[in-house]
Amino acid sequence: LTHSRDGRHWSRPRQRQPFIPVGAAESWDADYLGPARPGPVLVGDELWFYYYGHRSTERNKSVKWSFNSGLAKLRRDGFASLNAGEKPGQVITRPMTFKGRSLFINADVAEGGWVEAAVLTSDSKSVSGYTLEEAIPLTKDTTKGAMSWKARKQLDSPGDEHVRLLFQLKNAKLYSFWIE
Repeated sequence: LTHSRDGRHWSRPRQRQPFIPVGAAESWDADYLGPARPGPVLVGDELWFYYYGHRSTERNKSVKWSFNSGLAKLRRDGFASLNAGEKPGQVITRPMTFKGRSLFINADVAEGGWVEAAVLTSDSKSVSGYTLEEAIPLTKDTTKGAMSWKARKQLDSPGDEHVRLLFQLKNAKLYSFWIE
């Protein structure tokens, strides 16, 4: 796999660990895997990765070359997450602007867990109406969970001002956020 933050500069994961590992010793994909198409296919809230594989002719003398196809599935945006356990954790974005009004998250929230969001000024001061104390926690697994606050269901446009978002989570994995 490769990854990019800007679509122009690409890197590989540091340890180059397999994204789809080879199968067990007697499986059809025990020795080699390759992509069957150039990238994932978005199906609902999942990314589908088609691949092909085969067993070594050294291991399976009865078959010269036998390629088979496989399908691996991953939740949308499921490549990486920010994780919090029983002890809540926080993450603050860098300053940004936006035009949308609704904040959405993709998060895997375990039983007893939650994700909350707050809006901060560019110098990390609370914005009235959008504090963690006013946040309505999201308490379920979702790929498109709308964040809201007690007195506000949507975001106010910051105009030309930069703001930061603060996410606080417990027993949860935060995969992504976006504003529409």
